Amino acid sequence: MQNPSRDVPSPGPSTSTPSQVMSGEEERGPPITINELVQLSHIGIPNEQVTWSRVTMSSDKWIAVRHDNRLDFSTKRAVVTVLCPIEGTISYAGSTSADSVLMNPSQPLIALKAGLRFEVFNLETKLLINKVHFHEPVIYWTWLNSEFIAIVSDSVVYHWDVKQESSLPEQVFVRHHRLAFTEIVAYKADPSLKWLALTGLTPEDDRISGLTQLYNVDEDITQCISAHAVCFSNFHFPGNPSPSTVFCVSSREVQDHGKVHVIELGPYKSGNFALRNCYDHLQFLDDMERYDFPVSLQISVDYGLLFVITKYGYLYMCDIETAMCLCCTRVSIDVIFAATLNTNTQGILAITRAGQVITVDLKKDGFITFLREQVKTAYKANRFEKVICQ
Repeated sequence: MQNPSRDVPSPGPSTSTPSQVMSGEEERGPPITINELVQLSHIGIPNEQVTWSRVTMSSDKWIAVRHDNRLDFSTKRAVVTVLCPIEGTISYAGSTSADSVLMNPSQPLIALKAGLRFEVFNLETKLLINKVHFHEPVIYWTWLNSEFIAIVSDSVVYHWDVKQESSLPEQVFVRHHRLAFTEIVAYKADPSLKWLALTGLTPEDDRISGLTQLYNVDEDITQCISAHAVCFSNFHFPGNPSPSTVFCVSSREVQDHGKVHVIELGPYKSGNFALRNCYDHLQFLDDMERYDFPVSLQISVDYGLLFVITKYGYLYMCDIETAMCLCCTRVSIDVIFAATLNTNTQGILAITRAGQVITVDLKKDGFITFLREQVKTAYKANRFEKVICQ
């Protein structure tokens, strides 16, 4: 089944400047900057190969691209190009017969999958770190953190500790039957690996429904929730002596309405306020010919902001303490299929189907003014001023 959120044809490469991408909303929209860091076609990546399965981004450190070598059509091997978008450097990892390539989120390790064979190499030393031959068809795989690779089969989710020599993937939990006919698009974990979330999408008539299986390792409990995109983080709520594990959820519901939830997960920590569960409504701005929905959630712990990125290039900025949606603006006229937090600017790094790698960042002083004048919330403006403009 074609992935409904990712490998969707685009009208073609975008030649828009960052100001044009705003589609005239900049005057009344939030003060942000949109800059193109790289255009993939300019470094030899054909636009038709800029897809979710070929272009992967586990963090803002690297983008891995598996593309055909058009100089040699006699070989079936693909070329692997690794970009450091923030630093602006490009390296070539060589050719491979792998069908999927992922960079480690924090270390120069590259993982390759060829059928049921997985291999992990150090990109700098070219040494093999670990390898394994899996025993059943793989539906989805991803780096869970810098040490573990998650492997999802038709029925089970496995974790593979790549740092342990000769280690094998270990079963963590069984997939819920309600996800049986979904296209798995994401797998997330909290920093402690105690809370896990598997997300799938399903086309239904004129819409795309999202379903997430939330699993608690300690309690061995599963529940399914309606969600197109989720994320975890540790966040220190004001007034609490201890930080909390936060689970953020975004979904598209009936018609043009959706929600964003911020849920504080247990167990309760002594001295903290009661576990909070807050939400706000989102209004989607698509037209009759396309169905927009969240594809990525990113949290800026430093700013206390939750970023909701949609398939058709809209960005919603929400207050993580209350889930209140502060503003919405369009940041791309093309489909966005990958996004992550830009840790340098606390903004968003995203890849579009037109091959643009863009960074979306706040104008700090202007954002505070925007909250005072447009959102009409002096309290939130004062609070954000303390954390954003310090």
